[in-house]
Amino acid sequence: MSAFLGGIASKLMDRWLTALVAPGLLWLAVLAGATRLEQSDPFRFGPLADWLDRLSGEPALRAPAVVVLVPVAAVLAGGVVGQVAGALGGAVERCWAIPGALPPAAWLLAARRRRWDRATRRLREAVRSATVLHAPGAATGPADAMALRRHRQRDRLGPARPLRPTRIGDRYARTAERARSVNGLDDLALVWPRLWTVLPESLRTEVAAARDSTGDAARLSGWGLLYLTISVCWWPCALVGGCLVTVSVLRARSAAENLAVLIETAADLHSKDLAAQLGLPPAPTTVAAGHAITARLAGEPEPDDGTDRLSGARSARPAARTRRNRRPGSRTSRTAVPYGRGVRRRR
Repeated sequence: MSAFLGGIASKLMDRWLTALVAPGLLWLAVLAGATRLEQSDPFRFGPLADWLDRLSGEPALRAPAVVVLVPVAAVLAGGVVGQVAGALGGAVERCWAIPGALPPAAWLLAARRRRWDRATRRLREAVRSATVLHAPGAATGPADAMALRRHRQRDRLGPARPLRPTRIGDRYARTAERARSVNGLDDLALVWPRLWTVLPESLRTEVAAARDSTGDAARLSGWGLLYLTISVCWWPCALVGGCLVTVSVLRARSAAENLAVLIETAADLHSKDLAAQLGLPPAPTTVAAGHAITARLAGEPEPDDGTDRLSGARSARPAARTRRNRRPGSRTSRTAVPYGRGVRRRR
């Protein structure tokens, strides 16, 4: 057990040093150098070399206490900067999946939808033109090429009309929609923690690795934002920060696609296993099992009119009793409605 715990501690320390401290030390070094360089002539490194020469000649920096404390302080500062980058990455990751109900996310979603609709109209016009030209003796080569080009232009915007302000959010939304339509899981966020417990270890490992890849890509965006702040002192850092943010977005799209596919696989293969663990009776279809799982986890009451939630067939239980009238002699009464949907009036 001690060897196992020691191995875990060693892995955590290595990850802390490689993911947080080392990039943090590099950022601190770039910041220190940027404060000594000029915006007008950013690649003239003479002022930086003069400053380093002055530091090397300081007698106070050669004291034993300073020699020990300066590296320790640098490592701690690098760790703090790494934590800041991780926090920024977490904020960026939440922005990638934002629903887009409020501005400015709603504005971005509307702009993406306008682009999609415009590309769709152009594609339809190109296909219509190619169809009209398909006549005996007509040259359809240019029209077909235009239709193919319009199709590729729309595909670059996404596989379907946008549902979220970002393409990463679109992928997550399509996963939730597929789980609802194919597996009957009306609330994937509610079901997923329970579904995770019945997954095999191999699938868990793959999902966790995909999730870590998404987090690493978001953390790279955090580092890009930090380098953009240094551009106030030295403008080439804006190029570095922009490149890091671009690479992080590309990586995040790939990681989100992989994570979404794995979640869909888990829902396809193991939703019935979750139903069995919850003690639900066998369902005739996967969608019926998913509806039953969602209802059980949401705490909805069992149907009281003799209807089986899974199959929709009536059981041997007596029908629900009609509630009492609102007042004696009234023609209006209340009738119980299954699945907790409230009551309806009947005259």
